[in-house]
Formats: sequence, structure tokens, C-alpha cells
Amino acid sequence: MRVFSRVALTLLGAVLVSVPGVLASHFEADCPMRLVASNPPSAASAFFLSPHGAFRFGNQFFVLRGQTLTTYNVTDLGDLQVAREDFIGTLGGREAAGGTAFSNGFLYISSDAGLEIFDLRGVRAGGSAPALVSRTPNLHYRRLAVSGNTLAAVFPANDFPCFIGGPTPNCFNSVDLFNVANPAAPRIAGSIASQNNSIGGFNDVAFNFGFLIITGLNGTGVYNVSNPSAAAFLTGDATPGTFLVSNGAGLIGVGNDASILTFSVAATNGGLTAMFFHTIATLRGEHSNPIMFHRQATFDEASGRLITMVDELDPQTLLPARTFAFDVFDYSVAMFEGKDPREYEQVSYTQGDEVKYNPLAVGANVFVIGEVTGLQQYGVCGQMAGRIEWTSTAALPCGGADVHGWVTGATRLANVEIFLDSGSLGSATLFGPDRIDVPSTTPVQPWRISVNLDNTARGEHLMRAVGTDILGNRRQFASQRIFFTGPGSNCFTRRRTTQ
Repeated sequence: MRVFSRVALTLLGAVLVSVPGVLASHFEADCPMRLVASNPPSAASAFFLSPHGAFRFGNQFFVLRGQTLTTYNVTDLGDLQVAREDFIGTLGGREAAGGTAFSNGFLYISSDAGLEIFDLRGVRAGGSAPALVSRTPNLHYRRLAVSGNTLAAVFPANDFPCFIGGPTPNCFNSVDLFNVANPAAPRIAGSIASQNNSIGGFNDVAFNFGFLIITGLNGTGVYNVSNPSAAAFLTGDATPGTFLVSNGAGLIGVGNDASILTFSVAATNGGLTAMFFHTIATLRGEHSNPIMFHRQATFDEASGRLITMVDELDPQTLLPARTFAFDVFDYSVAMFEGKDPREYEQVSYTQGDEVKYNPLAVGANVFVIGEVTGLQQYGVCGQMAGRIEWTSTAALPCGGADVHGWVTGATRLANVEIFLDSGSLGSATLFGPDRIDVPSTTPVQPWRISVNLDNTARGEHLMRAVGTDILGNRRQFASQRIFFTGPGSNCFTRRRTTQ
């Protein structure tokens, strides 16, 4: 994976300091994230039936949600093509807060049912279903990380009923290290206890360059776990954290409700060097409840950005009530303060009144799992964005009618093609004037297409809009699921009028 060049960022900062006049708009973060596609959950996959997670494996993308594993093919168009969907009847875990991790084709899950390992290496279109390899009871964790044959697992201190390190006697937690070289028989190879540890109660774990990083109530530490039975403390930092965000290599973010501190990680000894300090966007005035960073985030290395989410907190349960925004920090822009919104920050609002989980950057898109909406896909940074402004057949006149919408992008659009499922309905007409009711930094162009969908078969169908810009880049920018009641009922006949 590419590690961001601190030297380049330092030089950029020096140039900007010496020449204030260059702080024009092109040195400001401009990376709005817009919903471009979604795939609703299957009827059998209620969110709270199991732990959840999103994982990239080659040209496939796995989503675990509600005891259902959905496999998607990753395509250049950006549309969500379901390769297969498997209900995992052998999955015992019923706790949505359970931990998940994925590596080398194996899925690791821990919850009330213990530690479960599934083999996904044969899961593909025309392949085999997920296979349960082993289930080890009485191993209950909510944070998992895996590197090679070592699995690190912890039940966060923040989730304990007692305060770790407080007046309650014998209240402590540990990071357990498993040898998973044989997934059929995982075994505990070592453990790191929070007792008499400067980190305090442990909250999250991650691997960077094979080094284990642990964050807790009093700080963050780096361990050499090449011999799990004798884990060796290497270095630490006094920054406490409730969650970690890692690229697996040179970047680790230590986060809490109000801030995230990003460190560079040395490949030789795991040394931590502080790079960027991020605080949550000034959105509190818009919400009556407190707000917080979501405890999951992702690095978009291709674009040099840290993508976080913002939750509204339920003051009664102290749990997220809903996720309402992305808070994106652009590492290619100087980290100057004194402006709101800050030059290096872009806030984009999410769609759907729900809590979202497992953000994962795949190419030019970010995927999130919603409690209600299923899987949502947001396009970022210069990608085409738009909408199909039609949701029902109730207003569709028989004999043909127009379907319309809008589209925008960093580059002028040359063509918009509309699909129903996998069949093309033809190219839409781009016309003017530009839409001024849609907030955008680039011109918003309306489009329309004449279609006749009278004989569309009964059932739910997916309408997709794919744009091509003048540089030849082609990408799906919108999709809409529509239920057709069947031939004869898909449209209405206009009444004849007499003069």
C-alpha cells in the first residue's frame, strides 16, 4: 500500500506559508460524497441477527449483514452487481456488536456464540457457499484484527459494566492472541493484560507492518507479537483512544468521540510519529443531541484522505442514534486553521435515518452498511453524481413517457445511458438550462429519455443511469429500485377530454 509522503506534505506546507497568495480554492478540500447506488437487504437479513462487516477480496466485495453474506463483483462502472447471496445457517452469533475480521479468504467472527471461522475462498458466482471451519465457545470479543497467522481480539473497556482501573476490584480486560495457522483448531498463543499496563483498559486493536497496535483509556502502545506467547512492548504514546483506523501499513489513526490523531508507523520498529490532528466538524449547533465521531473509519489511499463518519448520540443509551454525515480530511491540502469550514475538510450528509457501519474505500467509492437501507455506495472526489427523479409507476402514462433526472461531474458529460436491470433503454437527451436547485460546485445538467415500460414483468427492477464524460470515463452515477405491478397495471390511461 502507498504511504503518504510526509516530506512532500512538509514541502507543500512550506510553500503555502511562504506564498500566502496561493491559498486559492484549488488548495481547499472539495470532495463531496454523494449516494450513487444502493442495494437493499434481503428479507432474511435483519440487521440485528448477526455481527456485520465489509471486506475486499480480489475483485470481489463481501458484505456480512444479518446472517446473510452477499458477494458483489467490483466493476469499473461502480454499480453493485450481486454475484451471489448466501444465508449462513451455521452462523451462531446473534450479537450485532460482535467483532469481525477477514484475511486470506477466511472470515473471523466473535460474539455470544464464541469465535467462529468461515472459509470464503470458494465463494463466487457458480462457486460454493461459506463453509464453517470451526466454532470455539466462550470467546466473546468485539474488536478483532488479523495479520498472517495471528488473530488479536479484545472486548473493549468502554463496553465493560465496570470501570477498568477504577475502584472496582479485579476489573480488567486483555488482548488475547490466537494462532490461526490451522483455522479448524485456533488456539490462544498469548495474552496482554491491562493490569499494571500504562495503556489502561484496552479498547481496540490493529496491525501495521505486522506490529500490533493497542489503544486504551490512558494511551496507545505498539507490540512485537512475532512470538505471541511473549509479546514485547516496543513504544507508546500518551494519546488515549476508543477506536483505531489503520491502512495496515504506514498510517494509524487513534480516535475518540471528539478527535483523531494520525500517526505514521515505522516499518522497521513500529515507531509512532504524530502527523495530523483532526477534530470533529462544527455541526453541534444543528443537533439537539451530542455528536461524536463514529468508531469506524477508513483511509482512502488513492486520493490521500481520511474518511470518517459523524453520529448523533442518544443521551439515554450513550449509543449512536443515527449517522448523519461524512467528515473527510484531505491530506493533500495544508492543515491550516482559522476558517470554518476548514480548508482541508469536507462535510457531506448521508441519506437514510439510521446508523451506518463498516465504511470501506474501494476504488473511487466508499461503501457503508446501514441498519435499514442495506448497502450504500457513495462516490467521491470528482466522480459523476446525479439522480433519477422517478420512483413509481403510478404517474407513468401508457404508451410511453419521459423519465428524467440530473447529472454533474468535474468534467463535461457527453452521454447518459439508462438501463433497466441489464438491458439498455437507450441514451438520454442532455438539455438546459442548468439546474440551480441542486447544490453543487460544478454545473448540474438535466437529462430525460422517452421510454415505454408498459409490458415490464411484475416485480422489483433496478433502473441505472450511466454517464460518459468527454474524456471517455464511464461510470454509474445513480440507481433507483422500482416495483412494477405487471403488464396492464404498469401505467395509467389518460382520460379523453371534450371541448
